[in-house]
Amino acid sequence: MPTSRRRWPRILAAVVAGIVLITTVIGAGVNHLLGNLQGNITSLDVSDQLNGSTTSAEAAGLVYDADGNMKALNVVLMGTDTRTGKGNQGYGKKGMNYGERSDTTIVLHVSADRTNAVAVSIPRDTLVRIPQCTNSKGQTVGNITNKFNDAYSIGGPACTIKTVNELTGMNITNFVKIDFGGFKKIVNAVGGVEICLAQPVKDRQSGLNLPAGKQTVTGEEALAFVRIRHNIGDGSDTSRIRRQQAFISSLSRKVLSSGTLLNPASVIGLLDAATQAITADPQMADLKQLQELVLSMKDINPKNLTFLTMPWKPAGDGANVLENKKKARPVWKAMREDTEYPPKPTNGQPTLSSAPSGIYVDVFNGTTTPGLARKVAKQLKAQGYRVQNVGNAKAPVTATVVQYSPRWDTSAKTLLWAAGAKGDATGNGQRMTLTIGPDFTAIKPVIISAAAGDVYSKLNTGDESFCAS
Repeated sequence: MPTSRRRWPRILAAVVAGIVLITTVIGAGVNHLLGNLQGNITSLDVSDQLNGSTTSAEAAGLVYDADGNMKALNVVLMGTDTRTGKGNQGYGKKGMNYGERSDTTIVLHVSADRTNAVAVSIPRDTLVRIPQCTNSKGQTVGNITNKFNDAYSIGGPACTIKTVNELTGMNITNFVKIDFGGFKKIVNAVGGVEICLAQPVKDRQSGLNLPAGKQTVTGEEALAFVRIRHNIGDGSDTSRIRRQQAFISSLSRKVLSSGTLLNPASVIGLLDAATQAITADPQMADLKQLQELVLSMKDINPKNLTFLTMPWKPAGDGANVLENKKKARPVWKAMREDTEYPPKPTNGQPTLSSAPSGIYVDVFNGTTTPGLARKVAKQLKAQGYRVQNVGNAKAPVTATVVQYSPRWDTSAKTLLWAAGAKGDATGNGQRMTLTIGPDFTAIKPVIISAAAGDVYSKLNTGDESFCAS
C-alpha cells in the first residue's frame, strides 16, 4: 500500500478527539465521569527533550498564565501509523514492519480571547531542516534537511515539535497523537458521520463503495473515505485535504447536536472513546485542566474555525514540496502574535474565497413587486456575477434563498452573504438559483480574501458544507 494513503486519518482522529472532548464535556455536565476517564489518556512527558521546556501538569495551566490571564493555546496534533495494537492491524502489505511514523501534522492555535481558532496542516513531504534532537534512547539525531515526517521517525513527538517550532518561530510544548483504532472508535461512538459525494465512488484498493449524495459512514468505511486516493479528485494528497477537513466539520456538528449531547449513553461512549484514543503531554492528558480548557472554548463559532494547509510550492523533483515562505510568513506571524488569520474583512462579512466573476446565477422574483428580478440582476452584473436567466418564481417565497449544489459551496457562500439569503443545498450543477423574497434589501459588495483564494492552502471554515468529487 503506498505510504501516501496513510497521511490523514491519524491527524483527523487527533482533531476529532479534541472536538469530542471539547463539546461533550461542555454540553452534558459529566464532571463526575472525569475521575473514571483520567486513566484512559496515555501521558507522555517529553519536556526533557525540548531544551528544558516543560509540559508538566505542575507548570502554568493550559488556560491561564501565571498572572491569571487567559492565554492562547498552541498544540501540535500528530498522527501515527503504527500497525500494532487493537484496531491498527490489517493495513499495508503483509509481512512489512512499518514501525511507527507520523504522516501528517496539524498546528492548532486557539486565540486568547477564545473568539477564533486556526488549524494548519503541514504536508509530510515538505523538505525542512530537522534540528538536532534527542530520541527516547538518549541518542543525538537530526540536524539534517529531509522530509518533515522523518522528524517523528528519528526522534518521536519531541523532534516533531522542535521541527514545528523551528519552522514557525513558535515555542510549542503541548501535543496530542492518535492511531487508526482511535479514529474508528470515535466515529463509531458518535453514531457515524455524514458525508457527501458528488458522484459514486468505487475503489478496490481502499474498499470504498458508496453512491452519490449524502450518507452516514462509520468505522472502516469512514477510515476508507478519509484515506482514499484513487477514483476521486485528482489523486493527489493535497486534493484530499478539503474533503477531510469537511469530515471534521461534519463530525463536530454531529457532536454538538442535541441528539448526541442529551443522550447520556452517547456522551459516556464519546468521552470514553476520545480519552482512550490519544497520547498527550501531561497537561493535555490532565482531564481537570482539559475540562477548564474545554469550558473556555465553548463559544467559538464554527465560522471562526479556519482550516488550511501550510502554503507550499513544488520542490521540483515531482515528489516533495517546499514551504512557500512568503505566503506562510503571515500565517505563522498571526499565530505567534495571536492575531486572527486571515485578517477579518472590515465590512463584517465572513472569509470568502470565490469571486463574483466565477459565480453563475439565475434570478427569480418570489415577491409581488414587479420588475424586482431585473433590478437584482442588474446589481449582480454590476459586481461581476454571471447572471443567466431572469424572471418570476413559480410561487411566492417568504425569504430570499439561494439554491446551490454542495459541490459549489464556497461559491454559494459568497452569494449567500451578498444577497443576505438562506441556503438550500439541493441544487445541481455550477449554476445557482437566487429567489428574491420580501426580506431582500440589496446585493452587498464582497471582499475576496487573497489567502482564502490560494489554491495550495485550500483555506476553508468550519461552517462550510462540501460535497466531494
